[in-house]
Amino acid sequence: MSEVPLSWYEQRGVESFEVDRNGRLKPHMLLAYLLNSAWRHATLMAHGFEHLDGRNQMWVLTKFQAAITRLPSWGERVNIDTWPKGVKKLCAMRDFIVSSAEGGKLVSATSAWMVLDKDGHRPLRIDKMNFPWNTARTEMETSLEKVPELASGVLSGSFRTVYSDIDVNQHVTAPKYLQWVTDSHEPSFLEAMRPVSLEISFLAEAVIGDEVSVYLEQRDGVELSSVKRAADGAELCRTSITWAPV
Repeated sequence: MSEVPLSWYEQRGVESFEVDRNGRLKPHMLLAYLLNSAWRHATLMAHGFEHLDGRNQMWVLTKFQAAITRLPSWGERVNIDTWPKGVKKLCAMRDFIVSSAEGGKLVSATSAWMVLDKDGHRPLRIDKMNFPWNTARTEMETSLEKVPELASGVLSGSFRTVYSDIDVNQHVTAPKYLQWVTDSHEPSFLEAMRPVSLEISFLAEAVIGDEVSVYLEQRDGVELSSVKRAADGAELCRTSITWAPV
């Protein structure tokens, strides 16, 4: 078997159904791009969905952070580079770089993942897995601390999970939470502003049929959000976003 590359590199074009009405890649689609690249690389490394599923295990994204210089536009081709850089506590850390066709850096990102036992959702020791880490490369550092809790958020959006929101692990896909947060803003705000930094903590799972509420709070120039399940108030996700004028 050929040697597995420590970094995964791919190119892709931005499609019409992935952009907003101004032709810019939607933030949640950017996250989807990166998660898909991570999945491809993990599969090549024999640690993908099928491999873990065969052991009754699954990957769970717990933290994502990005610095965004520019979101690419419809028709633009971008390069995605990703690699697993090591273990921090019980988390596998993976970094990303998104660059333009000309080589200019558009996005720097990092992420933290856990492997859970599917039956009891018990976290497993990733450092015991035979994983080919690329410890020589680091694009962005992040803390495993959660995004700060809201003090007094304002209800800004309500949504219901539907069939198309659910992934193969039977819970809502990670990009959907960011889509809910984005869609909780007025269209005029989204047309005038763009995210330049983004941090997400994933706390619990939403499943099909759940009603969710999004609360927003401004704090020291940063927008904090909390996504909660309406039925029991369980907090599913928190985000911290810094917005700047387009």
